[in-house]
Order: sequence, then C-alpha cells, then structure tokens
Amino acid sequence: MRGKVLLGWLGANAEALIALMIAVVAGVLGLTGVASVAHVNSAILVTLAALSLALLRERWRGESEPDTREALLTAHTSLRALPDQIERINSLDGVISDARAALDEAINVRVLTGGEISRVLTEARAEAKEWIFKGGTATFVRAVVIPECVRRARQNRRELTVRLEILDPTDHALCARYANYFRYTVDDPNEDERSWTAKETQIELYATILATCWWQQKYPRLKIAVALSSTMTIFRWDMTQACLVITERGPRFPAMMIKEGRFYYDYWRNELDESFKQARPVPLNRAPALSDVPTVEEARELFARLGMALPESYSDEDAAKVVKHAVDPDNPYG
Repeated sequence: MRGKVLLGWLGANAEALIALMIAVVAGVLGLTGVASVAHVNSAILVTLAALSLALLRERWRGESEPDTREALLTAHTSLRALPDQIERINSLDGVISDARAALDEAINVRVLTGGEISRVLTEARAEAKEWIFKGGTATFVRAVVIPECVRRARQNRRELTVRLEILDPTDHALCARYANYFRYTVDDPNEDERSWTAKETQIELYATILATCWWQQKYPRLKIAVALSSTMTIFRWDMTQACLVITERGPRFPAMMIKEGRFYYDYWRNELDESFKQARPVPLNRAPALSDVPTVEEARELFARLGMALPESYSDEDAAKVVKHAVDPDNPYG
C-alpha cells in the first residue's frame, strides 16, 4: 500500500525531482572541477527547464480542477434525473405503441361506395359458412343471401349457419316508425322508400320469417335462428366469419367494411350477440311442413303456430303476397 503511495507521489513530482538531481550532480561536478564551466551552465539550463515544466504542470492542475469539479457535478445531477427520464421515455413508448395499434386498426376499416359494396358482399357470400344479420326487414338477405349461400353450401356439402335479428312484425307502431323514417328522409319522389307503409313493412317481415322456415326444410344442414327486435335501427349489419359490412340504405350509400381478426370486428360481434340475446326468439321448431310453394292456409297456420298470427285484417291476397315475397322474392337492389 505504501509502495503505491510512494510511486504515486514520485509520478506527481517527477519534474521537480529531476531538476533537483541535475542541480546536485552539476554542483558537485562543478565544485570538484570534473565538469567544465560550459557543461555546468548547460546543466543549469536543463534544471531551469525542468522547474519550468513542473510549475506549468502545477498551474494546469490548479486551473483544470474547478472545471473538473463542475463537470462531475453536472454529471451527478444528470445521473440523478436519469431514472425519471427513462420512465418518461417508457411511458412515451407505450403511447406510441397504442397510437400505432390504433392506426393499424383504422387502416383495416374500409369505407365502401357504389359497386364496391356489391362486390364485397358478393365475395362474402362466396365463402360464407355463417351469416349474421341485424337490421330492418332483411329483404336482401331473404332474396339474395340465403338462396345463394344455401346453394353453395349444398354444392360443398357443408353446414350453413344463419342468424337474423329483424323488427317485430306484430308491433304495428314499430313498423310504422320504420316506414315513416325512411319515407321522410328521401327527397326524390321516385325513391321506393316514399311509398313504404307500416303494412308493407309487416308483409316483408312476415315473408322473411316464412322464408327461413321454408329454406330450413329444403336444406336440413341449414341452422337458422330468428329473433324479433322491439327497437328500430337505421343500419344493417351483415357479418360472416371473414368480415363485417355495415350499410344504411343499400349500395347507393357509403358502407363500412371490417375484416375478421381486428378488435373492431370482435367488438361488433359481441354487440350483435348481446343484441340478439335481448330480442324475442321465434320458435322455428314449431313450424309445420311446407309445400314447395306454400298455400295461403299453410302460411296462416305457420304464423299461428309461431305465436304471431297474421292480422285479422289480412286478406288471402295479403297472405299470398307474403308467400310470394318469401319463396320467389325480387332483389331489392336489382
């Protein structure tokens, strides 16, 4: 330990020791006459140079020490603040990650217009193993979706699951509200909605229910469920195992498409599931056997068994209209 201290001291005072040794040697040599005067003078110059170097080194140490102290103090202060800064950086990283995730989700929510809507729905029907619908009368589902999906399921010998949540046809006030809303939100007198009535809405709803029973009997591997909502919605949800399409009034108006695997898709599936559970289920298992073209009597018996008998005001012509819309429907969008 002492040896290290001594070595450190010698290193710190090397110039002074060298000057001292040169001075002693030169003095002794000069006094004894061994060295000439010129040599002694040279030794004196070397000694002075060594002393000057020692003085300069000492002065540099004195001047640099305050700067060193200040630098160390600054570093100490910075190091004390470092944990808080790291915590803020970690927090900011979390915010950035959340923002990136939100942007990724937003990118996968597409707005569809015009022909895009029809194309996306066509692609969805081509691979559909399930079809979940929530909306008004499900006219498009009855006329296009179920027939096409059943045909493809039969060709591929696979099961098909369909679930519909539609308006309650026995709630006349609800049907009137639905018809009035769309009748008064269009300006063009040539729009179909301008002629909608509560009774026509009821007929479409009864036709959808009859169609589900009829198709289930025609293709036993069709697992279908229907529930009746007591509230009106202006949107229509069409969901398959691959995507969700939300529309308002058909392909003439913008729609939104969300692919499966995104949390918006999962959120909407949960919403549709809970909504269906709160609606009134239709006991389709009570349906009697139906002919290839059901008769008016079969239609009346069907709805009586389902607990939603056709209104007494309905004539046979009205009942026949329900049957026609159920088994031979027209595509509402051409």
